Amino acid sequence: MLKARLYISLIIGTFFCSDVLIGQEDLVSREEMLVEQQQINFQTFFFEALQQKAIGNYDKAVYALEACKDIEKENVAVLFELSKNYYFLIKYTEAEYFILKGLEIEPENIHMLRHLKEIKTKQNDYSGAIKVQQKIVKNNPEEEADLVILYIKSGDIENATILLKKLDAANKLPEGLMALKESLLQEGNEDSKEIPEKIYEEIPKNKVDMIKEEYDLKKDFHSLKILLEEEWKSKRYLDLLEHSKEGLSLFPSQPILYLMNAKALNSLRKHREAKEILEEGFDYIIENDNLKSEFYRELGLSYKAIGDNKKATEFYNKANTLKSE
Repeated sequence: MLKARLYISLIIGTFFCSDVLIGQEDLVSREEMLVEQQQINFQTFFFEALQQKAIGNYDKAVYALEACKDIEKENVAVLFELSKNYYFLIKYTEAEYFILKGLEIEPENIHMLRHLKEIKTKQNDYSGAIKVQQKIVKNNPEEEADLVILYIKSGDIENATILLKKLDAANKLPEGLMALKESLLQEGNEDSKEIPEKIYEEIPKNKVDMIKEEYDLKKDFHSLKILLEEEWKSKRYLDLLEHSKEGLSLFPSQPILYLMNAKALNSLRKHREAKEILEEGFDYIIENDNLKSEFYRELGLSYKAIGDNKKATEFYNKANTLKSE
């Protein structure tokens, strides 16, 4: 009788434990499904945000990114994209708020630091932009030349001149700053207040200036494209950099703007930035082998300049293959 009771108890206990284990497994399964669904929702909203940004619907992109943020509050990519879209909406306070949130998580993120510098510059906070650029230079010494223009815009001609001399002595002065060197370093020029205006002076009004006036009136893609091509031909790399960057904010899905921006960056010895912008813009090329070839050639130039000859050769070969087809 005792054995029978023990046997019955064992059976009941086994069933009871099985029910508990099954219940626990169901709970774990539901939690895993919930996490998986949240990940799917995040990816869906994030992809939607990128699509909306690409066609200039920055408000809708922000809406989708806010949904992402509800799922992952400290996702750096989300915070960065929120800042970019608010920047395009000319809401610089919000743009700065979100990029600073991102930098709290990744304080050395070079892309976010560059973006913060742009936000500061747009708000005419040149002293703030200088501090950010100085952080950038600690990790990327080749970007020190950017400080020259920021010093001038802030009215600090003394530091601009000191830095120009330093870069010139080290043979690290970008070609685009050569004219500026002549203005700042010419002997006997004591009227430093006039120097900032001389930076952008050109003798006398030429074809580029007239095209720029047309672009300033229309702000359309066609006149912008012509302007960038003329600035490239006339080696006005600082203007090319400025206008191609503006174009990317207005027409972010136009691959030619990424190419022209990269050409300016390579000419100003910002080869890593050029490589990144080319990689970003490549996805927008649709059935245009000539444009692909130009992208590859410019990528080859970037890689060669940063010392990766293997990659440089690879991209030069790709460019030549497309040209010969």
